[in-house]
Amino acid sequence: MEIIVKSSVLKKACGKIEEVLPIKPAIAITGGVFLDVKEMGCSLTATDLESTIRLNIECEKNKKGSAVINGKKFISLIKQLPDGDVKISKKNNSVEVLSGESKYTFPSMEEEEFPKLQKFSGDITLTLDSNILKEGIDKVMFCIDAEEPRPYFRGGLIDIKENTVNIVGTDTRRLTLFTIKSDQKYGLPYKCLLPYKLMGIITSLSDSNESIEIGIGKNQISFSFKDTYILSQLLSGSEEFPDYLKVIPPEKQLNICYINRDAFLTVLKRISLFTSDRYNRIRLSVGKNTLVLSVSNPEVGEASEKIGIEYTGNKEQNLAFPPYYLIDFLTKIEDERVAFGFSNEKSPVLMRGEKTEAYLYVAMPLRLD
Repeated sequence: MEIIVKSSVLKKACGKIEEVLPIKPAIAITGGVFLDVKEMGCSLTATDLESTIRLNIECEKNKKGSAVINGKKFISLIKQLPDGDVKISKKNNSVEVLSGESKYTFPSMEEEEFPKLQKFSGDITLTLDSNILKEGIDKVMFCIDAEEPRPYFRGGLIDIKENTVNIVGTDTRRLTLFTIKSDQKYGLPYKCLLPYKLMGIITSLSDSNESIEIGIGKNQISFSFKDTYILSQLLSGSEEFPDYLKVIPPEKQLNICYINRDAFLTVLKRISLFTSDRYNRIRLSVGKNTLVLSVSNPEVGEASEKIGIEYTGNKEQNLAFPPYYLIDFLTKIEDERVAFGFSNEKSPVLMRGEKTEAYLYVAMPLRLD
């Protein structure tokens, strides 16, 4: 086995496959990267037994063969190599890496022990724009608790209906929904639960505007990019996921005010400096065209700021939230103004960008003192 490849190509590939490598491999071989050289190029494969990624790269010269090399050490080395050609070759029971006048040698791991990438055919196949998929996953991840005891809350729900794909995340106190409209008709409804780690892997891979083919089965899901293939286990319990549409309050029944997103976020960050673990709440007082944010914390002190809003309703309302409930969402939207809908201090509030209906957020307020 032998390849000559640009270090920039290798660095980009290694940055992607390291997302899958386990920090502490349960089986030693899964800490390795499988290099497989064919006539047309080379592929790098990594797995943590739940998710497997195979990435194809172009080589300037290659001789067929394969090897498994310590993944963390190999990737760390590649990231620190200077620009230029890198020659990787297998000789007997070792793998040699040449860069300029420098030579590095790794012991070769047992190829036969490396888990084989299974063939997979899903029950349903859909094609999405990779950038839209990345955006949707990124905008719901903050609302998921990966340590939640109930498995159906530890990942993101993919809910497929007719020509719509909904991506949903919740930690039971907050909920995010990102909707993707498609020209494709999907037939029967279909649901699945993406593991939290897999969601992070997908967002790190989708760095170009390309189509991605997704195959979904009972227990597995696959993602086929131009040069990358991922096969992963799904979380169980998609049918136990709550009816999230019932959680979203109808906007027509809410009092709606419009707040400048940058001003809202800036004030929240300042006010949150006066919260603590024990007193972790910000009070919002909504009045006619005015929003007052305040904190009263005997451990730190008090703070109060007022910002102008667009609200012509007659109902004044006091609400309380942990600051991150609001900050997390505001950092994910791009609209100049955010729509903030409420009914009372005990009911969930609805937030979305003023001009964006495909992405919304629901949060339960805290009990007022």
